Amino acid sequence: MGSSNDLYEDWPIEVKVFDKSDETEIIEAGVPDIAVAPKPKQKPATWNIRPFIKPVTAAAAVLLIAIFLLKGTVAKAVDFSDVYNALARIKNVCFTILDVEKAKPAQKIWVSRPLNLKMVKTEAECVLWELKGKSRKSKDLSTGSITTAKLGNDAIMRVEETMEGALGLLPFDDVSKVPPDAKWQKVAGEDLETTVPDTEVYDLMWTEKQPDGFIVYRKWRGYIDIETKLPKRMEWWWKQTKQAEYELLGVTQVAYPTNVDVRAAVEGAGF
Repeated sequence: MGSSNDLYEDWPIEVKVFDKSDETEIIEAGVPDIAVAPKPKQKPATWNIRPFIKPVTAAAAVLLIAIFLLKGTVAKAVDFSDVYNALARIKNVCFTILDVEKAKPAQKIWVSRPLNLKMVKTEAECVLWELKGKSRKSKDLSTGSITTAKLGNDAIMRVEETMEGALGLLPFDDVSKVPPDAKWQKVAGEDLETTVPDTEVYDLMWTEKQPDGFIVYRKWRGYIDIETKLPKRMEWWWKQTKQAEYELLGVTQVAYPTNVDVRAAVEGAGF
């Protein structure tokens, strides 16, 4: 591990239903005019139209209900830009980067846009950037000692960049940078090892050509919340040209805390 000052510097069918007032008009519109001489002391002849109207109206109502139910059950497919835009709008995020080999957290990061702060915790130290106060606090987790340093404008700008857009959670920091041949698809019919409630799983797959001519195949897998379009879990996979299967490189778990939650985390860290 490098010095704490360098550790995070570069990290980033239309249906019409007529009311009853129109029922007579609907039926009579299709009946030719017939002159009937009125008989004295008798009530005018009437048409019993309800037996004809009710089935039509009922069928229309059933069809209308069916349409509404269908619209409610068909979920709109998630696009990669939906995920990016959702992340760009959030206020707070807390994500944990897991060490795949050790199966334990390697880094935990909090970002709060309203509070203008970012905190990163590793096994050895915890670093807090408070942009409003232009300060950087570092706590040694083995000794508990805290050091504070003032942030210059350049340092503040670098931290602010990591707090913008997709917050470094997506493989490309802008949708326009996704390769034209990249594939975005929903994962179906695959035995997923991990299940995250209320999510759908999508893969973004692309290739990278190395200087030596070899091709690297990369895959970003996102467990996307059905309602918010926000990722709850992300997996980073890759394989080289001669590899048959993808290899898991990293896993990130994501939560979206409130301002109160973020303040509590900062206080709990001892700052």
